[in-house]
Amino acid sequence: MANNNNPRQERLQQQVEELCGASIRALSGERQFAYRGRRPEINGRPSGIRAPHLKPDLAKDDFTSFRGAADGIALRLQHSDRDLHQQMMPESAVGQLLFELLEQLRVETLVEDKYPGAKKNLDYRYKAWCAEFCASNMTENHVGLLVYTVAQVVWSRLSGQPVNEATEGLIEPHRMMLAPHIGGALVGMKRNVHDQVKFGESAHELIQVIDELVTQLDDADDVDGSESKADEAVRNFGLILYPDSDQNGEMPGQATQSHRDRYRDLLDALESYQIYSTENDRVIEAEKLVPEFLRKKLRVQLDELIRGQGVNVPRLARDLAMILSAPELDGWNFGEEEGYLDARRLNKLVTSPDFRQLFRKERYQPHNNCMVTFLMDNSGSMKEHIGQVATLIEIMCRALEKAGASTEILGFTTRYWQGGKLFKRWIGEGRKPNPGRLTSLEHIVYKDADTPMRHARKNISAMLKPDIFKEGIDGEALLWAADRMVGRPEERRILIVLSDGCPMETATNQANEQDYLDNHLKQVASMLEARGDIELYALGFGLDLSPYYRHNLALDLPETLENSVFKEILKLLARRR
Repeated sequence: MANNNNPRQERLQQQVEELCGASIRALSGERQFAYRGRRPEINGRPSGIRAPHLKPDLAKDDFTSFRGAADGIALRLQHSDRDLHQQMMPESAVGQLLFELLEQLRVETLVEDKYPGAKKNLDYRYKAWCAEFCASNMTENHVGLLVYTVAQVVWSRLSGQPVNEATEGLIEPHRMMLAPHIGGALVGMKRNVHDQVKFGESAHELIQVIDELVTQLDDADDVDGSESKADEAVRNFGLILYPDSDQNGEMPGQATQSHRDRYRDLLDALESYQIYSTENDRVIEAEKLVPEFLRKKLRVQLDELIRGQGVNVPRLARDLAMILSAPELDGWNFGEEEGYLDARRLNKLVTSPDFRQLFRKERYQPHNNCMVTFLMDNSGSMKEHIGQVATLIEIMCRALEKAGASTEILGFTTRYWQGGKLFKRWIGEGRKPNPGRLTSLEHIVYKDADTPMRHARKNISAMLKPDIFKEGIDGEALLWAADRMVGRPEERRILIVLSDGCPMETATNQANEQDYLDNHLKQVASMLEARGDIELYALGFGLDLSPYYRHNLALDLPETLENSVFKEILKLLARRR
């Protein structure tokens, strides 16, 4: 699927992050570390590392900056106790920003002399970030300049290097003002770089001084309800680049809305999505979209692809049954020595006082009451993956059917390229601003949940027809697939999206605000995840889908699928359960 951003740039960003992730795992010994959607995670959860200079951008930074950030993260994982750090986190926004930054500067001073390359990378990255921040004009915000001054003074004290020469004159008045008030804290921090607790106590002393100054400066500005200088500084320093959460999903130091309020807010956000017209939208079965003679020909091609795979389908079915099944009462076991008393056996106790098999126990058997829907992106760029994707879907559906689950295979695309008739009508009617979705949808049913695989074989092969693939409106397709699952008798419902990027429809993107379709997809995915009646997963081909889906897996499909590919998918499903 085409990306609003440069797909080549996105893939390069991912490749760089994969290299950095491997370096971090090697240096820190943390095997579960990985980047997801440009965020550092450990075992699929936020890492808690949110220092602003640890998120370089390929559009602005070079590879040395990425290496420096990677070395900084590795040191953080080695030398910082995350739980202790969160316990000591101050309450104020500026305090949290500074505490995060100071802890990162502490661990970066602990790099050993035998790693001169890492020292050079860390120094390079920090100075590059300082230059970026100054170029953003945030030093014109008095709170931003105050925080920047503290960052420079502490970095200089801990590293033994002079402050940034380019901004030395700029920060000198603030440095002179702060010196009498934070001198003791600086000494304590320098002395205790190997002791996280004592270092944190000294950092709190410094932060208390800064908080008082920030309060006075903001009060003097009298912002009248607009964004305070402190909030602006925090936002521009990038503290929330890596959203962190505890096990309940709450941000540290902050109270969150209840689950119901969050769900309501997501629904309200979805109401802002506009559709110019739905009159030409259609849902169509694959058999009506592709003539039978062509489906037979495509079926032969798909069968040849499947025969060439090295996948053990019966074993895959057994593994899926273990993951998807739930215990269900299936009668009773009698003649047990413990459990519920069986009154029908009491008479034996009279004739045989030593008789102990007087009890019965409930007997449970694994029962699979599950529906799995595969929602396939039929946009143009997916054509290069379609052979492997179609093979993967069919093998998964065969195994799921053997495991006792219902399956549905759906596809989504547009009826025309670049808007078609709707786009021309919009132009003729005066180009009304922000018209919303400006094309007609094509939602395809390759296999419905009530049709067994043996009857759907020819229709499934229709997904190999190249001219089906046009553009994609992912958010609406997600809602459509979810609506089909509502009211089904299965207790457990799983929706798996298969895509290679973000939503892309040329006419809609040109006529609306930036990221219009991207934001709608994020809102729909968040709403479904908050609703909780459907488990939502995504498989990305050539691109990481974690910016859109919480539970996702990036796959580079080989020409010949192997059991290892399916094991990764099973791990995704098992981890969620």
